[in-house]
Amino acid sequence: MAQAARVLPLFFSLLSGILLFLAFPRADVESLVWIAFLPLLVCIREMPPWKGFLLGLVTGMVFYLASISWVTHAMVNYGGLSYPLSFLALLALSLYLSVYFGLFSFLSCRFRLLADWRGVLLLSSLWVSLEFLRTYLFSGFPWNLLGYSLYRSPHFLQLASLTGIYGLSFLIVLINATIAFVLLQVPRFSLAWKPLLCAGIALLFTLTYGHLRLQKPEEGKRMKVGVIQGNIEQGLKWDPTRRKEAFEVHKKLTKGAALSSPDLIVWPETALPFYLRAEVTLQRELQSLANQTDSFLLVGSPDFERKGTVLYFNSAFLLSPGKDSLEKYDKIHLVPFGEYVPLGGLFSFLSKLTAGIGDFSAGKEVKIFSLPGARFGVTICFEAIFPDLARRIRMGGADFLVNITNDAWFGRSAAPYQHLSTAVARAVENGCYLVRAANTGISAVISPQGRIVQASSLFSEDHFVVSISLSNGSTFYARYGNIFAECCLLVTLALILSRTIPIWARAKRAQ
Repeated sequence: MAQAARVLPLFFSLLSGILLFLAFPRADVESLVWIAFLPLLVCIREMPPWKGFLLGLVTGMVFYLASISWVTHAMVNYGGLSYPLSFLALLALSLYLSVYFGLFSFLSCRFRLLADWRGVLLLSSLWVSLEFLRTYLFSGFPWNLLGYSLYRSPHFLQLASLTGIYGLSFLIVLINATIAFVLLQVPRFSLAWKPLLCAGIALLFTLTYGHLRLQKPEEGKRMKVGVIQGNIEQGLKWDPTRRKEAFEVHKKLTKGAALSSPDLIVWPETALPFYLRAEVTLQRELQSLANQTDSFLLVGSPDFERKGTVLYFNSAFLLSPGKDSLEKYDKIHLVPFGEYVPLGGLFSFLSKLTAGIGDFSAGKEVKIFSLPGARFGVTICFEAIFPDLARRIRMGGADFLVNITNDAWFGRSAAPYQHLSTAVARAVENGCYLVRAANTGISAVISPQGRIVQASSLFSEDHFVVSISLSNGSTFYARYGNIFAECCLLVTLALILSRTIPIWARAKRAQ
């Protein structure tokens, strides 16, 4: 019996990690997210805080080791690392992300949050606070935030237009914690009606608001946007002898898309595997293509500038038909260990992950590109996972958003699907269309309600043209930003201070 008492909590924490993994792409059993935290919450209720921390850490490790295992594919196949070293890197990243799970469990145990119905709400605020911190700490890595599991649930998804993705995470934890509280209060059911009422109101509001927003017709001027997916194999992409071939593939697809007379045609991140501004002949050929198709071309290409030393940038260029000029956006939020090595001296053994170009430099500001009658802004690859960056672009005057990416690094793993889920959330948060061009997929056009209007399959050569509306309005989230998450953070800090200061004062008086 004593042995079972020790093993069961570990089993429950493992189970929570497995259920969370199954709720996210590619398994996409999103209904499991409503009970995924239940085993962990039930088993840690009476635990000492340090044991709760360890069990939360176990849940996080199971979830992340399974859901982001794709990082080893990029490291081994394109970073030149050995399997053991790449696994150690995966282990380190998973451990860091799991600490947030551990802190969630630690504070839940420390303040006995499931002992009182108000603790159900505090648990939800605590989780959002930790996700919000994860978005910004150490450059930020808000991958697989809890709310992204609902990217295929449109009625729930609309809440993000008010609260950002964090509101969906709050709702998920609220439902999980309510069920846990009710189960733990079975002998005293009279105490469980309050959290049930709170959860019921939250669900009713979310579903009603979602239904009303989904019924709202699209308004505003329309334009056509073409999306190009060249499907250039990552291992060949930077081969100097193959760059002309890659260019010709994108040209052919662009001419195919041009038959539908799009106003803008979007190529993926680094679709041009050379420095566009340094290749005068190819730049002229690209400009000629824009003139022939009578379409604006947005293309991804690296760039460099000489400012004492040479600075490299991951950039997006806009070419205008009939106008020999280039406008440029330089990627602001770079991928640590992918596009630059932080604390390079300390992590010099990982420098080979950025081999081929060297460390990129970060751009300084968002860029709003102008078309006749429309404006748009671009995020490049990793930037799509940061809610506030897309919001800054939207509030800077963009009528729609564009994301260009190259997910070929990750093979046929869950990563392209997980990355797509973040793009869906950005469209809903900002109430506008999002156009996504990915080298090997998944390319897509996403409506302001998060509907995937059209999408390509992975590792296929493809092009398509979609008519999008130019939204004139903005959402509450776009206007006011992360106010919901910031309120959750304030509530959490108030909880910690209110419970900690009296203990500290009593200890001081006892001295």
